[in-house]
Amino acid sequence: MLVIFFIAFLFPILTQSFTIKNVAPEMKRAPKIVTRHLTVLQSNHPSSSEGNSINSIDSLEKFAKDIKYVLHELRGSAVDPTIPKLFRNEKRLSYANTWTLEDWEKHYSRKRYLRYILNFPKSRLLQRIAPQMMVLTVWAFCSVWIEDTLLKRRTIPLTALGIVSSFVAFLLTMRSNMGLSRLDEGRKAWNKVVLHSREMAHLISAFVYPHDKQLALMLGRHVACFGWLLKSQLRFVSEEDIADIVNTMLPNKAQARYILQHRQKTVAVVMRIRQAIHHLGQRGILTTAEEMALDHTAHNLNDVIASTGRIRASPIPVLYTSHTTRLLTFYLCFLPPALHWSGLDVMVTMVVTWAVGFAMLGLDELSHLCEQPFRLMPMYQISKRSMMAVADAFTCRPPPIVDGEDEDDEVEHVSHKVLTSYWNKNDTIKLSDDSIE
Repeated sequence: MLVIFFIAFLFPILTQSFTIKNVAPEMKRAPKIVTRHLTVLQSNHPSSSEGNSINSIDSLEKFAKDIKYVLHELRGSAVDPTIPKLFRNEKRLSYANTWTLEDWEKHYSRKRYLRYILNFPKSRLLQRIAPQMMVLTVWAFCSVWIEDTLLKRRTIPLTALGIVSSFVAFLLTMRSNMGLSRLDEGRKAWNKVVLHSREMAHLISAFVYPHDKQLALMLGRHVACFGWLLKSQLRFVSEEDIADIVNTMLPNKAQARYILQHRQKTVAVVMRIRQAIHHLGQRGILTTAEEMALDHTAHNLNDVIASTGRIRASPIPVLYTSHTTRLLTFYLCFLPPALHWSGLDVMVTMVVTWAVGFAMLGLDELSHLCEQPFRLMPMYQISKRSMMAVADAFTCRPPPIVDGEDEDDEVEHVSHKVLTSYWNKNDTIKLSDDSIE
């Protein structure tokens, strides 16, 4: 009886002690898990003093400050530093910049003929083909000298060379058309980045934000980075050039590390969005229609990644380019002696050769520039616009439809000017119809 009494008395105590010893380490690890998900990365932007505490909670004001810091500090330059130096001049009309009303008026002005002639020595195309033109000029002079001194009786018929010129012109025209089509396709694909990013932000703001503000802002920060991540992927930019934006917009170290260490950072953003959609669906926050709308938009973002990657990875067939280049070189090589043997003097031969060379070599160079559309496309400015569109979806939420419905407390206490501090003066200018005549 005594044995049974001691067993019945001591067994609950030993069981409770054993349970405490095994649960204690888990209780100690639990705060670390929470801490790891709430830790904010130290940064130099203005909101760092407010958001670096362990228990910090994201808010619209912090979100707006981070957007402002990226747009006005990290990427405050008006010119994209990753494009070729010849196209970094903001004052000159260029496809590498987004155009304003003044740019269009200057572009179709009747004074453009005089402007283009006077600015010919500063032509960006001339600077790009200057080495080829120098070689052609030297060869034209040497070929004329060789003809006058060594080959006085031998001639190259200009008619036969004219037949070759038809093939060269046809090949160059076809290659230019293919380059322009790739440029147009790339521009349309990049336009979808702004469209689908804004659409995703609107859906998150409408479906997720009223129920889970923290998760909605976390997703909004990921979507705001999408354009910058895709730009760095298409421009072959290193991770260090995009890490500052990711670390600013994703103050959680684990989330930022996941994006930066992923092989395709844009795909990581889409995976994060779909993970959140699944989580919200399990909690019963989203309806089936809302889940389908969010997932369809995530699929559109994936489609943009695939379409832009296809353009970047597949150039115009190299065999076509090499054949065109060889035929063009052959034609320009025999053009100076054929012109001189047809009766033109040295000076006229040099001028005609130089003019034909500039036309054909310039067309060939233009086709190469258009072949890689993401090299000159204004992705820098469009990425900034895409980030602003995502931020507007959260900071400029519409008022409640039903009278008496509770509004967001944060929107009531924070002024609209503070939430939209990332806007610049051009975003608030009102253009009248009279200014667009």
